[in-house]
Amino acid sequence: MDSRPWRQARASGTTPASLIGPVRRGRRLRIEYDSPRESCPRDLIVDPYGLLAKAGIWYLVADCARAPRMYRRERITTWKEVDQPRRIRENQTLATVAAALIDQWEHEHAIEVSATLDQTQIERAQRIFGQRLVPDDHEESATGHKVTIGFLRLDDVRALLPFGSAITVHGPIEARAHLRDLATNLAHHYAPSPTS
Repeated sequence: MDSRPWRQARASGTTPASLIGPVRRGRRLRIEYDSPRESCPRDLIVDPYGLLAKAGIWYLVADCARAPRMYRRERITTWKEVDQPRRIRENQTLATVAAALIDQWEHEHAIEVSATLDQTQIERAQRIFGQRLVPDDHEESATGHKVTIGFLRLDDVRALLPFGSAITVHGPIEARAHLRDLATNLAHHYAPSPTS
């Protein structure tokens, strides 16, 4: 069985097997976590519920300062067992915490983009955006389909760039402006160099 996603290298970092012992013993962990949103790795004390494998990726599910979190295994650069029992929230389990976090990731978003997507790209968009893409069943033509796509942050609309002119974003205005800026920067980056 190979649960890795297609076209991805084997992940490095902490192995799931190395974390099983402290998780089973119910110990706190001190982890160094290299988040893509931070400029340098953070040192965190976490209270683990367990390990979760989702879509070929392993996560450590834990509370950090009593707030539930999922930490991608390969981004845990180092870890150490703390000589203290974990302090998990009452009536919470690995299953309940993981389910709540997954539901939050799949359904919560700060910005909703309204767009028309070429009919030929609907399946591709559904594979990429999953439940964040909601087709408007009343707005369909032979060439395009009206959709709404949810994003957590404005900068996440950059995920629409690979669709090129196969997508037309109608709103909000900030999303259109951000895509225009991203595309302009990309065009300048690949502009021919002036000859001397």
